[in-house]
Amino acid sequence: MNLSDYISSLSNTTSTIFEGMAVTFSHLFREPITVQYPDKTVRPVVDMLPARYRGFLEVQMDICTGCKRCEKSCPIDVIAIDLVKDAETKKQVMGRFDIDLGKCMFCGLCVEACADESTGAIRHTREFEAATTNLDAFVFRFIPEGTQPLYRAPKDKSTVPVGEYGPHARAARERALRDNPTTLDALRALQAKAAEEVVEAKAAEAPEAVVEAKPAEAVVEAKPAPEPPVPDATS
Repeated sequence: MNLSDYISSLSNTTSTIFEGMAVTFSHLFREPITVQYPDKTVRPVVDMLPARYRGFLEVQMDICTGCKRCEKSCPIDVIAIDLVKDAETKKQVMGRFDIDLGKCMFCGLCVEACADESTGAIRHTREFEAATTNLDAFVFRFIPEGTQPLYRAPKDKSTVPVGEYGPHARAARERALRDNPTTLDALRALQAKAAEEVVEAKAAEAPEAVVEAKPAEAVVEAKPAPEPPVPDATS
């Protein structure tokens, strides 16, 4: 390396160092980028997420037809829907609409099925905040008590009264955080007790195995021991 190349390399190294340090020192005079979530956010994070964000699922029950297309399209059985017959009107009503968001992979297949072939009652929201230490709190129950009448969809889908996205998911989340752990613990205790009763009933109904002791004494005839050989007197 000749002298001119050495000086050029040294100059390039020095300028590169100063350029990097200039970028570093410039951050001393900038506003901090890190935001203390959730205490010091300018706006709620939910409002800053894009409109097509796949957050918690929610169901607008007043426009749900009970077609079960969302339940059938779910590949991992996250959605559970029960239809029952009303004793007074003799018509089918919805008795349960639960979504286990602890298992949901947020694929959106249920949303597509409902939007394409029904009323769009089930949809993703921008809600995502539900930190909990118990997975039971992720079971969202959209029919907390009683039953829900089925919606009769009109031919023109544009007339379906689709409401605001988010409030149904927030209400279901609050109920789940408040009620689910104790409710599901009680249900598990009842199921365990019922299982024990079934086992006890089967044990009581089963005939006792009586094993009769059969004499297995074998009579062995005593054989006389062989006599020792008599020594030969001629030897």
